[in-house]
Amino acid sequence: MKSAADFQTVVEMTRSIPCAPAILPKLLQLTEGSASDLGDLEMLISLDTGLATSVLRTSNSAYFGGTQRCDNIADAILRLGSKTLYRIAATTLTGRWLVHPVRGYGWEPGDLCRHSLCVAICAETFAKSTRLAEPSTAYTAGLIHDLGKFALAYANFSALDEIASRVPDEFSTWREAELAILGYDSAQVTQALLQNWGFPASFVSVGFHYQKPSLAPEEHRNLATLIHASKHVATQLGYGVGIDGYYTDPDEEALKKAGFKEAELDAAIPEILQTIQRFINPAGEINFA
Repeated sequence: MKSAADFQTVVEMTRSIPCAPAILPKLLQLTEGSASDLGDLEMLISLDTGLATSVLRTSNSAYFGGTQRCDNIADAILRLGSKTLYRIAATTLTGRWLVHPVRGYGWEPGDLCRHSLCVAICAETFAKSTRLAEPSTAYTAGLIHDLGKFALAYANFSALDEIASRVPDEFSTWREAELAILGYDSAQVTQALLQNWGFPASFVSVGFHYQKPSLAPEEHRNLATLIHASKHVATQLGYGVGIDGYYTDPDEEALKKAGFKEAELDAAIPEILQTIQRFINPAGEINFA
């Protein structure tokens, strides 16, 4: 059996995977900035052909299209607005990375992307009702919360097979098994990737603490708890859930402090499903734009 890659090797191997969402921190900064940032935003989007295409296609869609077609990025940015633009970009960039074929966690191709998108939609929905975070911040955190699992599967698929064979007989959670067998876990890999790409501290903290948000720094605890709750609901919905999703423990303390109640989470599911079905068709195909 292939030996498990060490932590630094896993992080370094991700450099060879195309389409990493490394420009998201800069994009977030620009979309939250002033009108004077329009030129910088246009230049950043234009550097990525796939992203530029998605932005132009969406700006000319039936929903957003006006009487005249947008034929350049500057006009598309003005038509879409910063919030819609960022949502398109975040989903396109992260999704493109996560659909890269890997083995591990019992995934079918694209499963992690589908699941991360579901977590993002849940997080955005709960952010609006709880005000624990800005909806766009919650959406992004949901998209990137498990990037380390993708990196781990890319580098360590044989070790993941061993983990799967030993849970739950020897370990109560998947994270415990990762730590015991690998010496580190996917949350640490997520943390390292987000730090390397320059993501804000709040996203780095979510990547590391979302499984146990009560341990997150106080200033990041609400966002980490929001993603924890969103992960719980997204797992129930079943889109792209890996075998690891069934070996987790809810952080009842954090959920209670944040005011989450099971009945309220369940009541939000119809709205969440309606939004998910805009992005994921019955065949499981994803429309990022």
